[in-house]
Amino acid sequence: MKYKNIFFDLYGTLIDIKTDDYRPEIFYHMVNYLNYEGIRIEKEFFQLRFEENIKHQLAISLEKYPDVDIKKAFFETILSFGYNVCDYILDTIMKIYRSLSLLEFKVFDDVHKVLSSLKKDFNLGLISDAQTLFLYKEISILSLDSYFSSITHSSILGFRKPDERIFKIALDKHNAKANESIYIGDSIKRDIGSKKAGMTFILIRRGESIYEEEFSQADIVVNSLEEAQHFIRSNV
Repeated sequence: MKYKNIFFDLYGTLIDIKTDDYRPEIFYHMVNYLNYEGIRIEKEFFQLRFEENIKHQLAISLEKYPDVDIKKAFFETILSFGYNVCDYILDTIMKIYRSLSLLEFKVFDDVHKVLSSLKKDFNLGLISDAQTLFLYKEISILSLDSYFSSITHSSILGFRKPDERIFKIALDKHNAKANESIYIGDSIKRDIGSKKAGMTFILIRRGESIYEEEFSQADIVVNSLEEAQHFIRSNV
C-alpha cells in the first residue's frame, strides 16, 4: 500500500494539554474585564448562564455527535445581560477564558522532528475537535502551523469526531483517497471514525488513550510518533 496523506489529531496527539474550564476564578476575571469595558454583569450569574448556553446548544443540535461554538455561547450570555458586544471583546473574552484554564500546554518531545521529516514526503493535514480561535492561536504559539496543508475542525462544522463526515471533509480538501491516507490520534472513542471513513487508523498511546484499555479497533498501536513514522515509511 502506498500512503500519500497523513492526518493528525491535535490535542493529546501533538499537543500535551490539560485544562480546567470551569474554575469560578476564571469567570471572575472575565467579568472584571467586561466591567472595565463598561459591561456591567453580576459575577455570580455569568458562569451559570454561560453553562446554560452551552447545554442549550447541545440540546437543540440535530447531530449525533454535536459540538458547541463557545464564542457564540459567550455572545449569547453577554446578550442576556442586555449588551450586544463586538468581535474584539468576544475574542478577548475567549483568550482570557482559555489562557486561565490551561494547566499544561506544550508539544510532545517528538512532534517537530517527526512532522519536519514527514512533510518532505507526504501531504499533512490536521483534524481536530477544537474551537476556531483556540486552534489557530495555539498551533501558532507552538510553531505547528507551517506543517499542514489543510485544517479541519469541529466547532465550525457543528459536529465532532467520531462522525465520519469530518474525516471525509478533510480527505476532500486534499483531493485524497481514504485508502492512501493515514490518521494518527490518541483516542479509540473519537478517532475510530477515521477507520470507518476508510483511512488507516494509527492509535498513539498517550493523551486520552492512557486511560483506555481496549485497542483492538485500531489498525496499528504505537507508543510514539517516531514509531508511527517507522511504520509509515515501511509501507510506502
